[in-house]
Amino acid sequence: MWRRGLLGVLLLTLLACGWAEGAQVTIENPKNLLVDEGQVKVLYTMICQEVADTLHVPDLNQLEYPLTLVLGEERERYLIDHQTGAGTIYLEKCDETRFAAAAAMLALHHVLSNEQLRAVVMKSLRRFSKTRPVTIAEARKPR
Repeated sequence: MWRRGLLGVLLLTLLACGWAEGAQVTIENPKNLLVDEGQVKVLYTMICQEVADTLHVPDLNQLEYPLTLVLGEERERYLIDHQTGAGTIYLEKCDETRFAAAAAMLALHHVLSNEQLRAVVMKSLRRFSKTRPVTIAEARKPR
């Protein structure tokens, strides 16, 4: 009986280590705040996996880009480098909920290619320009 339990724990440990190795997460922690790097990597991989499952993305690697977690920042935010796809999450302290929300937004960004994202933006801007109110001056201009 105890062997089965030990095998289960060993299997879960190996899976978690495999996930942690797959996740490309770098942690910058200049204030030496409490953080479990392995847990951050596992959570990042699980978030990418959930986004992939939810949006039917067949390749998890399409979403799992390099990520940097910067701790000790007063202004919490996330950024993405549109050239490389790498993301950076800035948090005051290690907070699973805030990290998960930002990581999910970054993963969602990777569902669309840069060309698809540009197409969505341009199409929306064209539609918006056709629906916005026209000023009197614009209406009086000859076409």
